[in-house]
Amino acid sequence: MSKVLLIVDMQKGFINKNEYSNLINKINNLIKRNTYNYYIFTKFINKNNSFYVKKLNWKNLISEESQKICVTIPKNSLIFEKFGYGLDEQHIKKIKEIVSSDKKIDICGLQTDACVYAISLQLFDNLIFPNILINYTATTNDYESVKFMLTHQFGKIDEMK
Repeated sequence: MSKVLLIVDMQKGFINKNEYSNLINKINNLIKRNTYNYYIFTKFINKNNSFYVKKLNWKNLISEESQKICVTIPKNSLIFEKFGYGLDEQHIKKIKEIVSSDKKIDICGLQTDACVYAISLQLFDNLIFPNILINYTATTNDYESVKFMLTHQFGKIDEMK
């Protein structure tokens, strides 16, 4: 049985609040437990001509330095580069190849109400249950509203300590 942890967008350019710094330590401790067979990291890459720049005037994560992943990357890891909120078809296909027969994947990282949510919806639509580790995520929005949104869509969230 393959146990998989998907770590979303834990990159230097996103770590701009104190609670996000604490999240680095929490996720590193989760990785140190060594309870997963696979680790998948998403790495958001922004480009000068992206919709984020053109429509939102958001110019973060363009430099390589800001794109660096800031948690420990174990040897048995995959890194998926992405250019939007969600994953592309090849990423979903790879996840389907490595998840166990229970078709479940644990998810943590940033932003709970954006990329974590978008990826979770994609996985669900592809018959993989997104087990969101809510205590290992962070968001800029009201956390209680985010928790409500997640439980409404997925029936539960995992408040693993």
